[in-house]
Amino acid sequence: MHSADAATAWAEHQVTTLADGAREWTVPAYGSPAWNRLPPSDPRRFAAVIEAAEHWSRHAAEEERLDQLADEDPTAWYAEITAEANAAARHLAGRLARMRTQAELESARIHRPPHRLRATPGWPPIAVPGQPGRYLHPSRQLAAA
Repeated sequence: MHSADAATAWAEHQVTTLADGAREWTVPAYGSPAWNRLPPSDPRRFAAVIEAAEHWSRHAAEEERLDQLADEDPTAWYAEITAEANAAARHLAGRLARMRTQAELESARIHRPPHRLRATPGWPPIAVPGQPGRYLHPSRQLAAA
């Protein structure tokens, strides 16, 4: 067992011991307004101090690990440091690829004249929109061609 593991086990044991027999056990963050409102002898104050120390210990250990990785393998360090940003960029790139460009948006705003309907020989007549009962039939000239 590493010394960090032993310290973590000790901290967990201390918090468990402090919580023993408590009706309500919500530990506020160390230094928070809720922590400041607790009575000085409340065991949750001590538990919050232990939890804060554990968080700091893990943070310091992670910084030390990353510093060592940067010294030993800068490429691996850079890949690890930028992994979250790269994942976010990949997600954003997919969304951006599906978006229309500014030129496409401007092109869509340009007013185009309505499409002129023409009936095609061999196809059924076309219903004229907005004019119920009116249909376009292929002209005889188109039918002969």
